[in-house]
Amino acid sequence: MKDFFRSKEHSFPYVIIVSLIIALAEFLILFASSIGLNELITYNFQNEFYFSGGLSHLYSNFTILIISLIIILAFIMILVVSSSLILSKKRDIAIMKSLGTIPRKLYSFYLIEVYVIFFIGFILGFIIGLAAFGIFSLFLSSLGFLGFFYFDLFFTPILFIASILGIFFVPGTIMRKLANRSMVKIFSKDIPFDLDASKNISLVPKWISAMGFNFKISVLNTSRRKGEYKRFLIVFSIISVIIFTLGLGTFVLTQSAQTWIQKAQGNNLIVIGHENLIQQYALMYEMFSDPSIIVDTDEFDFLDPQYLFNLSDIEEFALIPEISKIDERLLFFSETSELDGILYLEGGGYQIIGQERTGNFPVLGVNTSNLIQNFEIEGNYFTSSNSFMYMFIGDGLGYNFFDFPLDQSMRIEELQHTFHVSGIVIDTFYSGHAAYIDSKIMREELNFTNQEINLVILQLQSGINDEIEDQLNLVISGNLGENFTMLPLASTFQKNQDFIINLGLFPSIIIVVLLIISLLSLYNYQKSGIMDKAKDFLIMRAIGSSYRNIKRILFLETFYVIIPSLFFSLGVGMILNALVLFERVTLPPLSFPFILIGILIALFLLFNYLSLYSLMKKVKIFSIKDFEIY
Repeated sequence: MKDFFRSKEHSFPYVIIVSLIIALAEFLILFASSIGLNELITYNFQNEFYFSGGLSHLYSNFTILIISLIIILAFIMILVVSSSLILSKKRDIAIMKSLGTIPRKLYSFYLIEVYVIFFIGFILGFIIGLAAFGIFSLFLSSLGFLGFFYFDLFFTPILFIASILGIFFVPGTIMRKLANRSMVKIFSKDIPFDLDASKNISLVPKWISAMGFNFKISVLNTSRRKGEYKRFLIVFSIISVIIFTLGLGTFVLTQSAQTWIQKAQGNNLIVIGHENLIQQYALMYEMFSDPSIIVDTDEFDFLDPQYLFNLSDIEEFALIPEISKIDERLLFFSETSELDGILYLEGGGYQIIGQERTGNFPVLGVNTSNLIQNFEIEGNYFTSSNSFMYMFIGDGLGYNFFDFPLDQSMRIEELQHTFHVSGIVIDTFYSGHAAYIDSKIMREELNFTNQEINLVILQLQSGINDEIEDQLNLVISGNLGENFTMLPLASTFQKNQDFIINLGLFPSIIIVVLLIISLLSLYNYQKSGIMDKAKDFLIMRAIGSSYRNIKRILFLETFYVIIPSLFFSLGVGMILNALVLFERVTLPPLSFPFILIGILIALFLLFNYLSLYSLMKKVKIFSIKDFEIY
């Protein structure tokens, strides 16, 4: 503690750096999880079915992947900072060693100081990150975005424990090596004490050096500062991997999700039915994107006779040319039961699956030949020949009500009928917690004899206009009654599409934050070696080298960090996305990842070039006074 306060002008900056790293990591962890997509967290929603189907599963996996990468980034940066702190103490270590301090005392003394800085920095960073996210959440809420604040008790402890162990093994190993070296060897800084500039360099640096004088000097400078180069390369590579993985994954997920939701909802749809019932029907679609909405099935009887009408009452809709499709439906809620199934194993034998779950869910009677939606489906629809045995379900039921849905059955207690699951569809209706059976079978089981239905979905060739509205109102008032009306679903469906678009905005904010961090890292890498190379630059100027050559050398040194890191991120990012997303989503053109990496390369190279103007101002004022004794 005495050394910590004695050299506070040296120790405090490291505390600040650790605090900023932890604050950033904590903010990003809370930010990624608070969107409501982290399946490791239980959220207190009024709508318990909110975003819990197939899309949620994909987004949750993607969120966990990004948080894991953020933790790895923070962990590596903590190790880099801690290692840099140890290396900055070389002069003190050499003096203590020359005075007779035994290696074990040196090791424990400085390692404890590293831990003191880490603990102080972690506590401060945690508080700063928590406060920053609290302010940010309030700001998002004021803009109308949905956000949720909570204390992370899973990822933050992982980062804390991993950092403690990492400091022991990585900076601790560096400290143990330094403590056992001679005083002369300890005095060397980041440039190795045994560096031999005349030694032949390896194949790739040799090939680069052959491209010209500036390339040769830049390679030699990078080789001399190999330790610092490796540290920055690792950090920048991880940042690049996160940026590329986020960018590619967000684009793929958003495009695929929008396509699937479009197929699940349709275009230019109008629902017709009793005014009370169709309002409930629209709310059941809004449940997908609004956790505050829940349809109370205990207070609303969908099969009340006042809500029912006959198929014959809507025959006149077929005479309106602007209507391209008519989808009649019968909707009600029923207690349902999951039935056990048999899963046959590849190596032989079988396994009984199922947990005998029960629930109260909407059941829709539909005619698959008239079905307007073109669902994204795994499995198959039932047909008129097998409709007595089969049903298809939404992805919410598929992921939460069954273990292996395509190998199980579901019993609808209201009908006293068991159906085997033939397919799972990505659906926004009731957040995907709906079952679809044949409407004819439903009426038979309900003892309906007059082809009763309670909903009609009309698909128009284009948007609704006054003429079509008048024709529809004429049929509705004449055939169905005064309490029946129509409701366009465009605004409801658009809310769900906007929800998916907004989900893509949140990762974009993380990308912007990480881009800023990466640009600052590049600038610090350029700046860090300036003073160490002051002597070299003065000698180069003395023998006639121009400032333009020095500028090119500095550009190339950072270039050697940018290019390997970004191509590494291209490979790793595509692999990570393939493991988490690509099996299920719609893939973009193969050129897209390369276009994305090309944009990143251009951006970083441009920043590399522009930042040199600031650095060259410092180079131009170098003098003999900038030489250090050691």
